[in-house]
Amino acid sequence: MGDERVIDGLCAEHRALEAQAAQLLAIVSATVPDAAAVAAMRWQMAQALRDHCAGEDRLIYDRLLASGDAIATEIAWSYRQDHGMLVPAFANYMAAWPVGRISREWERFRAETRIILADLAERIAREEQVLYAHVERVIARQRAAA
Repeated sequence: MGDERVIDGLCAEHRALEAQAAQLLAIVSATVPDAAAVAAMRWQMAQALRDHCAGEDRLIYDRLLASGDAIATEIAWSYRQDHGMLVPAFANYMAAWPVGRISREWERFRAETRIILADLAERIAREEQVLYAHVERVIARQRAAA
């Protein structure tokens, strides 16, 4: 896959995650719990998040860490550490909220869902504004050197 297409593909995955997050937010906006809808959407998101993070690790972090660019390497290490917590945090959120608990503690679940989805949105924005800019800079430098 071409370098520009890598970033475009990862951004498309971000848009898909954002759409899933919007669907989950819509589900939790209801005053009455729909635990089955929550469960289905969370599993879709968990799989999409796992796949995205694995691809990003391979396509972005490995490239930046091998680039020899001190700034890009520092950013990559910082983001990779945070990045490594994203999938486990979502998995912990899912494990902490089985269907029965969702129904019993709907208001608290709604609040925690909004928090984790806000964290995801903030992470996506930072990746696109900061991390991907360094990838593009490293790619441009590598092309100029070739």
